[in-house]
Amino acid sequence: MSSEKTQSINLPPKIKDLIFIAGWIAGLLLIAGLVWYFTQSVRSNLLLRAVNKVMEQSGDNRRLGERLPVRSAGMGSWFSITEAVRRRDSGSEVVVEGTRAYVFVFISNGSFFPCAAVVLPEGRVEEYIPLNSQGRRMLKRVSPEILSIYSSRIEGLEL
Repeated sequence: MSSEKTQSINLPPKIKDLIFIAGWIAGLLLIAGLVWYFTQSVRSNLLLRAVNKVMEQSGDNRRLGERLPVRSAGMGSWFSITEAVRRRDSGSEVVVEGTRAYVFVFISNGSFFPCAAVVLPEGRVEEYIPLNSQGRRMLKRVSPEILSIYSSRIEGLEL
């Protein structure tokens, strides 16, 4: 029997280090992507609870319902809207048909604040609901032209 020598590739140490670092970065990106994908429902439920709590504290009788499945949501999430009507006998909530909300981050004058846009069944933005006190102050200062730009972008999203 003859023994065969296995050939190994001799790379310079700098190239080996670059390959090692690139592998680590690719692995971290893969793990982060998988975590992002598999925790969508958890993040959606946390967002739903937080927004409903803010709406309750502000005295608004609307609540977000379930998250709506969409093809392209941009950088926000679509939710159905329910009307919190308290009946004496049952205390139930009524679903407002076709009305939905787009929860996103509003950017104005270098500030970021969470906001919800209420979209009517015909696809037109009815109003913006700021989701914190800074948002209330900033939304009052935003020009109508900026609001119309946001409205047209939201109305253009596919649902």
